[in-house]
Amino acid sequence: MTAGWALVGKRPGSSDDYGVLNFSREPYDRASYGKILHRYALGTPPAHTAGEGALPWVAVSWVGEQPDRYLGISVETWSEHRDGAGRQVAFTKYVCVPYRQVQAEPVSYTALFREVQRLDLPMDGGPTGGVELVLPQYDPVAPARDIERFGTERVMRAAAMLLDGNVDVVQAGDATLWDRLAFLDAVAALLPYGYRAGFTGATWATGPAPNIRLLFTRRARGGNRELSWHGPDEPVRLSPTATDYLRHLHKLLNHRFPDLAGLVSYLASDGTPCEFSDPGHALRSLADVEWPSEVAAAVRAGRANLHDVRRLVRGQRIHELHPADRPRVFDHLVRAADPDDLELIERRWDDLAPPGGPGDPLAALVEAAAVLLWREQPDGRISRYLEVARRRRFAGEFLAELVRWGADPDLQGPEYRAARTMVADLIRDAVDPFRPEEIFSPLVVNVVEDRGVAAALLIGETAGERRVAAWVAWLENVRGDLMDPFRTVLDGRQVTVETIGGMAQTERTMVAALVWVAARLERLRCVLPALVDWLGRHGEPSRAACEFAAATLNRAEPPDPWAQGASDAVLLMLGSSARFLADTVGHADFRGYEDGFLEAWRHRPTPGMEQQLVVGLAHALRMRPWAGAGTAGADNVLNLARHLVGSVDRDWDPLATVLATEPPDELLAYRPAYRPLRALLVPDEAAHPAAQGGAPSAFGGAEHAAPRGHGAVQFTPPPSAGDPMAEHGPAPGPAIAPLYGQGNGTAPPSTEGAFGRIRADSGMDDVAAAYLASVLVGGSAPDALRHLADLGRPLTTREILELARRVEYEVGGRYDAAQAASRVEQLVRAVLDGAPGPAAAAEFRDALADALSAQISRRALLLETAALGDEAWQPPEPVRVRLDEAKDRIDHVAKRGRGKRLPGLGRGKRRSGDG
Repeated sequence: MTAGWALVGKRPGSSDDYGVLNFSREPYDRASYGKILHRYALGTPPAHTAGEGALPWVAVSWVGEQPDRYLGISVETWSEHRDGAGRQVAFTKYVCVPYRQVQAEPVSYTALFREVQRLDLPMDGGPTGGVELVLPQYDPVAPARDIERFGTERVMRAAAMLLDGNVDVVQAGDATLWDRLAFLDAVAALLPYGYRAGFTGATWATGPAPNIRLLFTRRARGGNRELSWHGPDEPVRLSPTATDYLRHLHKLLNHRFPDLAGLVSYLASDGTPCEFSDPGHALRSLADVEWPSEVAAAVRAGRANLHDVRRLVRGQRIHELHPADRPRVFDHLVRAADPDDLELIERRWDDLAPPGGPGDPLAALVEAAAVLLWREQPDGRISRYLEVARRRRFAGEFLAELVRWGADPDLQGPEYRAARTMVADLIRDAVDPFRPEEIFSPLVVNVVEDRGVAAALLIGETAGERRVAAWVAWLENVRGDLMDPFRTVLDGRQVTVETIGGMAQTERTMVAALVWVAARLERLRCVLPALVDWLGRHGEPSRAACEFAAATLNRAEPPDPWAQGASDAVLLMLGSSARFLADTVGHADFRGYEDGFLEAWRHRPTPGMEQQLVVGLAHALRMRPWAGAGTAGADNVLNLARHLVGSVDRDWDPLATVLATEPPDELLAYRPAYRPLRALLVPDEAAHPAAQGGAPSAFGGAEHAAPRGHGAVQFTPPPSAGDPMAEHGPAPGPAIAPLYGQGNGTAPPSTEGAFGRIRADSGMDDVAAAYLASVLVGGSAPDALRHLADLGRPLTTREILELARRVEYEVGGRYDAAQAASRVEQLVRAVLDGAPGPAAAAEFRDALADALSAQISRRALLLETAALGDEAWQPPEPVRVRLDEAKDRIDHVAKRGRGKRLPGLGRGKRRSGDG
């Protein structure tokens, strides 16, 4: 322990008074050390160097208030120096240690004296740090032997007398320094150890020394109790408390403890600091003599108080217990699973859990660690238990038992995944897979049996391929067949679909680990084709298989762009979200991502997974991931889409509703790849305005552009007298009047006749005219849509949006806005109810929401611009009412699905579709 110190004396040849020559910076300054030594001054030593009262003198003392109480010891000796008058100079070495340290680890005054004697404190050099004292463990046998040597009755009586006041030992001139110091230790040993926080004693004093409670002197100080070193003691009347204490000491020695060492050990266990002003504490301490047995009984009954157990293990009183009870109490403390007890546990391990003893400390340590580990949120402080096991040289056995603990059927759920990851981390830290002696250990057997731990062990290895290979080799010694697929990946070979299929039946955890390890080693291409083929091996995959594969890929962390692109493509096929697209779209190495994406696309096993990818990619692109990636991001998205669309002839409407919008996205419209992509997405439309040099208009159209043709998906409200934007509206579409007889009042045709001109290749002009002719003479929207399908002209999502725009425009122009809104609502409901088919309904809902939300956003911006033009402007009441109604509807729609997640979906935050 670290102690403060001071050196008192005179410098050679000096005529100054005695004072502090040098000292430690902590815990006191020069003046404070001087006051301490003055308080416990013993008088002037005689000049002779031998015989009664000769130096050295030793004094034990205390200083400071709780909890900063210090126990001090001073040793005064003659030096070889002389002062200015030629007199020999005495030096006093003073040392103080924190009482809280000697409370936890009791020491004797004799041991302190030996340490002070060896110190060579510097007289010069200025204040320094403290000194280190190395003190032996308190041994009750030594003071017990001295008690018998000095006379048990005499020492007991001296201890009782101290409870009443100061005691002077006389007629001890022939006693050696060591005897006098041993007597101080012996008397103090028969008091509870906590009294040392207030105990003072001296081996000799010539002055009054009023603050010394027990000292040796030639004649007793006035009013003090006297104890004779030789011969009978003078009869001294003891107080009732001191009398009771002396009686209890006799009783305990005769009936409770087999010897004095047991009694001393018991008293040393009570280190609670106390003052001699409270003599009753001594009686209470003796009355507590049965406490260790009571604690042991409570441990056996399973109702022990942990504070009592901790206190019993910390002190010496645990040795009062039967040898079979000591390890049981120790095990109870270990199993309490408080990591803060580990320092105490390790300190008392050899004493209370010796090898071959009745206890099982390893099992107790494992149980404590298991309590911290095997729960939904494992406690990271479990690593401190592993450190203890390492120092005790049984880390392997400890980890093996800790893994085996997880074999409990109740600990197999996904909520214990974090626990398996943590124990795998501990194994990687503690075990060297390159060491042959680890190969056939119980640990590797238990790890292989717990697939979750084995998987976590391989997944979490980040130190490179060589170490992953070492773990695979380590596990191969128990289950070579289980490790064969990992060996295949390490060799850079393709895993077969049969291997994945076989593992997926019983070892899905290891399938996931195989994917994750391959991803980390940049060898996902060794596994992914087989995984995709397995998913589509027997037609459309089951929901459980899709969820498993999606969850696996969502946890993989491939560093290479190819694997990221391939992983995203498979995730989209499974109905999940693309994880890496948004973050990589602007990178220079996006080509690698594109290659991986297209490679996975070429391996698509089923039509359903193909459709899922197209729809999922459209969803991802609605987030406009290119918006913050500059022209490179726009080019990368367009090239990916162009290569994808050009690879197969199919319905690409989901992508068209995102990438072939009207007006076009201003970040995409002027990129080189936009025009060829649009030609692929909308092959039958007229030349695109932007491609002819027209710029997107602020109001949704294109300036100086040709009228919109077939394929436009803008959903623009028709201009009317009540619309302030009417003069900026789109160019009118073909009039519906010619179908009714050139507008001359001729009666409209019948519902059936309205579709007479429809063919499979009819353009949108004819389709819109036929639909309006049907519904405006009494036909229903569902019947009209079905009639178109029956004639071989079903509508795509893009065409339905265009039809809605034309219905709103024509009906609004012929009748009014209310009629137009009603007709559009009928059309929308018919589509969503499945009139064109269930697949069209799902795609149409997204496309409609996308178009309308974009328009709402633009109109809201204009409204805000108008409102900000005049700070004093207040919206008229009708305007405010309409805004409130619109806000309620928008909020209702925006909150749909918020807070819910489907299995396998990504965890990223939503971003608005228009950036």
